[in-house]
Amino acid sequence: MKKLLLILLSLTLCACQAQIKPTSSTSKKACDVTSEEETCNSKDDSNTKFNEISFDEAIQYFTKEKSGVLYFGYSSCPWCKEAKPVLKKVAKKNGIDIQYVKVRDDKKNRLYTDDQKTIIEPYIQDYMSNNDEGILTLYVPLVLVIKNGKVIDGHEGTLDSHDATERKMTDDEKEELTKIYTKLMNESKLASLFLFSSYFNLIIEAQLSNQ
Repeated sequence: MKKLLLILLSLTLCACQAQIKPTSSTSKKACDVTSEEETCNSKDDSNTKFNEISFDEAIQYFTKEKSGVLYFGYSSCPWCKEAKPVLKKVAKKNGIDIQYVKVRDDKKNRLYTDDQKTIIEPYIQDYMSNNDEGILTLYVPLVLVIKNGKVIDGHEGTLDSHDATERKMTDDEKEELTKIYTKLMNESKLASLFLFSSYFNLIIEAQLSNQ
């Protein structure tokens, strides 16, 4: 039994290894979900394969120490419309599930309360930005990689060079954002691999203790 478990663990480690690539810094160009955006008025791709979850379910990733990738956004945000197809493509290529936290409905009503923001803020404040009034604000699109309830990496907006209210991303910008999201997906896979390895180690230790 011991040899079998070791062989399975070895094969899993070989199959799941991922290379991390360097990426650029986080952008501050994004949609402020606390105010109305007159320019955020077009519909999103309805063919998304993301798993839509509520804000409360997103909070549970932190309070219950879960692991996964969270994407905060809403359909009419122009930065989300640019970022989401790139994220979907990278996630599909890497076999990563994305938990979509929708922060506004089709009528642009905010889907989370101030109390919910207060709860989640300590966990994600390093990936939030101050608005013009100096208030720490949740801007979208925001992608966060969570491991055991802690953010290990994330990215806000698209790119510093890109303003979605003026134009769409160029092919070069899409490629740069692809690299950023690829790095996040690789880190998510490594986090999952660590958890899987820890689980197998516990099984092996249990088997050894019973011999």
